[in-house]
Amino acid sequence: MLNLKGTITRSFLFPAPIDLTICYYSELSRMIHLMPYITLIHTYTPNQVRVLYETVELGSYTIRIYTDLESQVLPDNGGIEIYPVELATAVPVIAKATMRESIGQGLFSLSAQFFDLGHQTRIEYTIKMQSELKRPRGMRLMPKRVVNRIARGITENRTREIIDGFIKESLDAFPNWLAEQEANLPQKVQSGYL
Repeated sequence: MLNLKGTITRSFLFPAPIDLTICYYSELSRMIHLMPYITLIHTYTPNQVRVLYETVELGSYTIRIYTDLESQVLPDNGGIEIYPVELATAVPVIAKATMRESIGQGLFSLSAQFFDLGHQTRIEYTIKMQSELKRPRGMRLMPKRVVNRIARGITENRTREIIDGFIKESLDAFPNWLAEQEANLPQKVQSGYL
C-alpha cells in the first residue's frame, strides 16, 4: 500500500476587513479552482463538490485521489471548514493500480480561522490530506521503507505546494473578484439581494 498523509498550517494577512474576507473565501467551487493539483470534478450543491488530487511523482507515477467535500461557514467562530463527506448520490471510486498509476479515494480537509485586524484580516489555514492507495505495479519491487519515504515526500511537499499556491492565487484573484462585486452591486440592490 501507498500511505499518503500530511498536514500543514500557514498564516497570512489578507487585505480586506473580516466580513469581506469571509465572503470571498466562502464560495467552495471558486476556492477549489485556486488550489494547485486539485481539480473540481463535480458540483453536487453550492457547498458540496467532488475534487480530484492529481500529481505525477518521480517523473512517471501518476497519483489520483478523489474526495467528496462539503463546506460550512462558521460566522460565530470566524471560520470556514471544508471536510470530507459521504454522499449517497456520489459515484463510488474504484481503487486500482496499473504499472504507473494509482487511483483511489482519500480524505482532504481545510480549516480556516479569520482574525479581525481592522482593514485587514489574519487568516490561518490548515490543510490535511490522507489516503491509502494500492501501490503502482512499477513500485512493487521497491523496499517498503523506500516507498514510505517517497509517500512522505509526496504528501509533505505537495501539501506545502497546495497551501502556498492557494494563498498566492487567492491573493492575486481578489482584486478582480472585488471589482466584479462592486460592478454587480447596483443589480443586486435593484433585484433585492441586498
